[in-house]
Amino acid sequence: KLTCNSRDQSIMLFVPLSSIFQFLSGYAYMDKVLSHFLTDADGVDAWEVLLYIVLHLVLGYTAFMIYVYRQHEIDFGGKKVSRRNSTCPTSTKLGPPDIHDWKVNQQKILNNSEYHPSNFATCELLNDVREVDHDKKVSHNRFRQSLHKPKAQVLDMDHIYLNYLQYLWAFTFVGPFSYLLWKKGVLFLRLRVFLNKIGLLKMMPVDYEALVGTLVLEQSQAIHYFARTPKKSELGNIAGFFFADFPYVDEDGEMQVADLFAVDIDLDTKKMVKCKFDSETLNASEAFIFLFYNTISAQHVKLHSYGNWGVNIDDDAMEVNPFLHTNSLVSVIYNYFGFTSFPRFFEEWKKVGLLSKDWDPRAFTDTVKHGVRENIWQHAQITQIVPYSEFVSFITKVRAIFHTEFKKHKHLFPGINGEGLFTGTVLHSLDHALMDWNVEDPLWLDVSHPKYGKMAEIGRIVKVGFVPEVPGYYFHHKFHGSGHPFYEAVYKKAAKINKKMADNMDTCICR
Repeated sequence: KLTCNSRDQSIMLFVPLSSIFQFLSGYAYMDKVLSHFLTDADGVDAWEVLLYIVLHLVLGYTAFMIYVYRQHEIDFGGKKVSRRNSTCPTSTKLGPPDIHDWKVNQQKILNNSEYHPSNFATCELLNDVREVDHDKKVSHNRFRQSLHKPKAQVLDMDHIYLNYLQYLWAFTFVGPFSYLLWKKGVLFLRLRVFLNKIGLLKMMPVDYEALVGTLVLEQSQAIHYFARTPKKSELGNIAGFFFADFPYVDEDGEMQVADLFAVDIDLDTKKMVKCKFDSETLNASEAFIFLFYNTISAQHVKLHSYGNWGVNIDDDAMEVNPFLHTNSLVSVIYNYFGFTSFPRFFEEWKKVGLLSKDWDPRAFTDTVKHGVRENIWQHAQITQIVPYSEFVSFITKVRAIFHTEFKKHKHLFPGINGEGLFTGTVLHSLDHALMDWNVEDPLWLDVSHPKYGKMAEIGRIVKVGFVPEVPGYYFHHKFHGSGHPFYEAVYKKAAKINKKMADNMDTCICR
């Protein structure tokens, strides 16, 4: 029986030996095949050529399996646990953590604004924040299937254990397509940047004020809506979006936390009116950088984390609902890709000139951790902006449909929390789709900005390589066409509300 050390040594020896064998046998045999073609084509045995190809595919995949095994040992061995384990942050014995009370958020916004009186003392909407009353039963609790369970204390994005075969499956049928997407995206981004630099390609025209309005009204950041001006106000129909304890990356490539980031949107024009950031006032281009970076780092990861209550990769799911089991594997591996693997690519992006040399990947990870740790604030008041947001209107209606259908089909979803499943499917996929639709040109992110350019740099990469649909999957991952009674029932009703959004609802976290 091999010890850990001897096993590792055996693996290290096998990989180079198999490579040498492939090279020598391949060189000798291909020389023979070519000589046959050059002299007598009829002398080449097609079966020998096929055997040669198969042999090399087998040897190549064996080497790949060994690489995957070693990576599994590094990232999963003794570090992650099954949801069946009581120590798992999303244990099936626990319900999701309670979302934070809106009053606490209200007080935090008001307290933090006082640290910067020169900027926020004249903020008219803060008076509305102070006077507003959202004290009602939050609809979020109506659909909890785990009221009888103790609650988890925090969210956590990447902690669920995959065994080696599950990990190998994911690296074979998921990982390569994700990798190729960002490789292609980065290649085209570099080409666009070069062509723009020499004057052969121009940045698409953009209205930054309208773009900022879109990013808060038509993405998950809409939950930061907190107050609006009274009817017939002299200021107009203005909505205030407030982000207390707002994480960002500074010009030195390090994470900082601002006390308060606030953006006012004219709901009639859907354009930014003003944006304040601690003691600074930001223009629309700067506000766009902050909002997009917040989306890809601190905000969107909340959906990934909450979605962990909507996965089951155990045998009971495989027996009852194989479609759920496959989708759960994909969701778990993508949470691992997004949290653990993503920062490992920073050095490569620095080498090709897309990231500054002093961009510290730990700053990005710290931003993600901050966003996950902050959890989600109560946001029942979001219904007030339904008339002004296509996304909010769709989500509020489809969420009710989703939970009604989930209740009917709950026997097909062992160990699954309905809100977790909704978050990891409908909310997550539409947040991606909207990021892609809203930001049409990565060059809109100003990487030359002396203070905020680093956030724009990583924003460009994420936009082209990690936001779009991933092509090539052999498994189905859309509500529409799934053939599953639950997903088809939800899609049929959702499509009547907004077919474009319904068509983009994924059944797992797959990008």
